[in-house]
Amino acid sequence: MPDIRLVRPRANNLWLWTGGLVTAALLVLVFSLLFGDPTEAAKQRQVGARADFGADRAPVIPVVSTPFPSVTALGERDVGRLVRLEGWAESRVRGNAVWVRASDGRRILLRVEPPPAPGTALPFVPGGRVVVEGYLQRIAEAELRVWLDSLGVWLPRPKPSLKFGDLPDSGFIRVDSLFIKTFYVSVRPESLGARR
Repeated sequence: MPDIRLVRPRANNLWLWTGGLVTAALLVLVFSLLFGDPTEAAKQRQVGARADFGADRAPVIPVVSTPFPSVTALGERDVGRLVRLEGWAESRVRGNAVWVRASDGRRILLRVEPPPAPGTALPFVPGGRVVVEGYLQRIAEAELRVWLDSLGVWLPRPKPSLKFGDLPDSGFIRVDSLFIKTFYVSVRPESLGARR
């Protein structure tokens, strides 16, 4: 059987190694204080206008609006999309909202949010041309009904069927698809003065 002996060294060198590392760190610190840190950027940091942040940043890409007729099937991914709505006002302005018939025949609610300054008239008249850029937002059907009631707008209703559960005819479904009931266009008041 092999003879294994554990021998403990006579002197412990732990304090010697610790002192050596501390001395080396102090030498590096003194060297960097005297001769500067070679890893630091050569340019001195500036604040405010002297910082010249524009030289280091990419130019801002302008937001391009999507024409409303090109957004055919509205879904959750369209919330917040900037659209260009061209059409005609079909109601009077009530509570900073108006019912608009777009150029592709679809009807959608247009709201000015936040409300403009008191005494500011919105440039929408019944039958007048509407050209705005706004953001698509979700709306609950109950809230839409309240707005349509305030605006005096009636949505088409299907003819009564012979029995419960019958689907409306295809003509009504085609007409009903022109009325957008789950989205509205939110327009900022400052964008109304800069219409193109």
